[in-house]
Amino acid sequence: MRILLFTAMMILASTASAGLYKWVDSEGNVNYSQKPPENKSYKTIKAPPPAPKADPSQTIKLDDDDSEVEKTIKAETAKNQKLREKNCEIGKNNLNSYQTFRRIRDKDGNVRTISSKERAEKIESAKQLIRDFCGDSPSP
Repeated sequence: MRILLFTAMMILASTASAGLYKWVDSEGNVNYSQKPPENKSYKTIKAPPPAPKADPSQTIKLDDDDSEVEKTIKAETAKNQKLREKNCEIGKNNLNSYQTFRRIRDKDGNVRTISSKERAEKIESAKQLIRDFCGDSPSP
């Protein structure tokens, strides 16, 4: 057990004392190495300190960011569900109107009678709204 501990300490001591060397080669390029160059002048550079440990408060902050994203997703989902319900209701009302009446009010507020072909298209359009937004198939 003592031998393992001694070996581990020796390895750590040798890596901790390993230096960095800086020198300029014959072409003027600056070089860095963990081994000193042969037959050249060099400077010993102190190794940079190890990276700091992660701050637990940052981890908590990331979790808070995730909860904010989840809150936003839930809010958007609720908003979209309300829009779907509204569009579903519009589709059902339109289907009822087109199946019951042959006259409609246009965008300008004028009442006009629609042809059988146009009525069938509007009924199909209303059924498609119901399929898209209600999640169920419309009654015939």
